[in-house]
Amino acid sequence: MAHALSNDYANHVGRRSAARLRLHLPGRLALIGRNSDCLIENISVSGAQLMAEHPPMIGAMGQLYCEMIQSYFEVIWRAGSLVGVEFDEALQEQDILALRRINDSYSELQRMEIRRIARRWVNGELR
Repeated sequence: MAHALSNDYANHVGRRSAARLRLHLPGRLALIGRNSDCLIENISVSGAQLMAEHPPMIGAMGQLYCEMIQSYFEVIWRAGSLVGVEFDEALQEQDILALRRINDSYSELQRMEIRRIARRWVNGELR
C-alpha cells in the first residue's frame, strides 16, 4: 500500500545537499519525553531517511544513535512511517563509510540467522 505523501515531503524531494547511502540499520531516536527504535533507510552527511513505528512530527528535534553516530536532528518531512531528518552538524564522511561496512556485515549476519532458523525448522526443532 502506497503512502500518501505530504506537501512537506513533496517540497523536499530533489533538495538533497549530499549523496545518500542506502542502508537498513537499526537505530535509536532520543526525543523529548520518549525514545523509540527506528530503521535507517538512507543517510548522508547532512541528513537521513528513517522508518519508525511512531514517527516524530515535523519540527520535532532529537538525537539519532546508530553505531558511532550520535547526531542531533530536526524532522523536516514525514510520510506515514517515514521521516526525513536534517542533522544540526554534518557527519564525517569516514563515519558514513564505516556505516556502509557495518551494514554489509549486518546484512550477511541476517542471512546467516535466517538460514539457521530454517535449518532448525526443517529438523523439527521449531514448532
